[in-house]
Amino acid sequence: MTGHEAKSKIPNCIKLPKAAILQPVAKNVMTLLKLNMAQNYCRAKLRGKSFKGQDLTGADFSYSDIRGADFTGATLKGANFSHAKAGLQRRWAITLVIFALLVSSVSGLLSAVGGSLLGFILIDNNRENIYVGVISLIVLLAFFAITMRRGVAAGGGFLAVAVTWAGIGGVLWAGVVALAWAGAATTGAMELAEVVAVIVTGAVGVVVVAISAVIIAGTAALVGAIAGLLAVVTTVTWAGIIAGAVAVAASKVGLLAGAIAGIVAVLVVLLSTCVGCRALFGDEKQNFVRKIALSLVTRYGTRFQESDLTDADFTQAKLKNSNFIGANLTRTCWFRVQKLYLAAFEESYLENLEIRQLLITKELQNKNLDGWDLQGMNLQGANLKDASLIAANLSNSNLQNADFSRATLVQTQLDKTDLRGANLTGAYIEDWGVTVETKLSRVKCDYIFMRIPSKENPNPYRLPADWDEMFYVGEFSQLFSPLTKLSKI
Repeated sequence: MTGHEAKSKIPNCIKLPKAAILQPVAKNVMTLLKLNMAQNYCRAKLRGKSFKGQDLTGADFSYSDIRGADFTGATLKGANFSHAKAGLQRRWAITLVIFALLVSSVSGLLSAVGGSLLGFILIDNNRENIYVGVISLIVLLAFFAITMRRGVAAGGGFLAVAVTWAGIGGVLWAGVVALAWAGAATTGAMELAEVVAVIVTGAVGVVVVAISAVIIAGTAALVGAIAGLLAVVTTVTWAGIIAGAVAVAASKVGLLAGAIAGIVAVLVVLLSTCVGCRALFGDEKQNFVRKIALSLVTRYGTRFQESDLTDADFTQAKLKNSNFIGANLTRTCWFRVQKLYLAAFEESYLENLEIRQLLITKELQNKNLDGWDLQGMNLQGANLKDASLIAANLSNSNLQNADFSRATLVQTQLDKTDLRGANLTGAYIEDWGVTVETKLSRVKCDYIFMRIPSKENPNPYRLPADWDEMFYVGEFSQLFSPLTKLSKI
């Protein structure tokens, strides 16, 4: 058979032109390139964009503007948000500030009206009026004191109980008076109605003032979360101006009424400013006000609810007015983030102010962290020199390149912990909880101690035992890695 005949015997299905072979390959390459380009949002303007439910694993959002963006339910494992700017879009920020100013103005008006009511009670020199007026002022002052010391929730509870008992006392008093005046029905009924009216007026005045104070504090925290402390002062001052105008008007009716209205207005302004600022900076006692303010702000800010932010990086990002409620924050990096305290993160480790500060600064030198639960956190590159971590839980955490020099790691739990590149020179590792899933490769260690020092033996069980010797590079990992021990069995 000639070569030409053999060639003719080749089936047609095998004779594919080069273009037909290369076209699918080129198409797949272009698809991959487009996919990679779609995941790159570096320095992009993404204000108000929706990424809801999308798979954005490893996406790059560094230096991007994500104000008002919606990442609800998105998969953001390993995503890079370093230097990103989150929070409210400008139009929503302006809208909420105007809304807060209007609400605080109305509340300032009502607080002065409530104070005027208490003043009008005291204008009349009747014994009943004086009793009711003085008791109302005492209840109001007690509400202010409890709110300052224990928070709005405790103050509200006290006020509810006080008003309830005042109502019960008023009814009982009215009943006793009615029986005493049974012989003079008409006159007695009129006087009884006046007494009841005074009691109701006092209760209404107290409740109105208290509610106004809480609302002004809430609006102050709201605008503070958006625009800072200057906005807090502006909001409260505006409410005080409105209240002062009402107090001046009340003084024309009665000097005492105006004076009491003015005093109440001043107290409301001071209370609202203090409560608003405390709520803004995370005071647990004022958590009620903070949650209400942030729930309004984060509704229109950057939203990460229910998203998966495992190993995501927010280094030096601006996270004001962002919502992280329900998000998976395992090993998320918060290094040097800004305004994190103005974000919503209920029911996560970020609620703990001390832990939040440690994750932001990564400065834990000489810290006593005995028994702390630090599992699933990102402390990569952290300074843990001379720190005490006895019985602490660091499982599933990222501790790459962290400095544990002379740290006490006695009974420390390190299951699935990433210690690659960490410095363990001079650390005390008695009964530490490393497992086969603990990553110990590239650990830097010149020497280690197997026991806690004591007065009798300040340097117990040093390895290497000879003080003139040091571990060679990689020796520590070989000696202490559970995987190495298993391979020898």
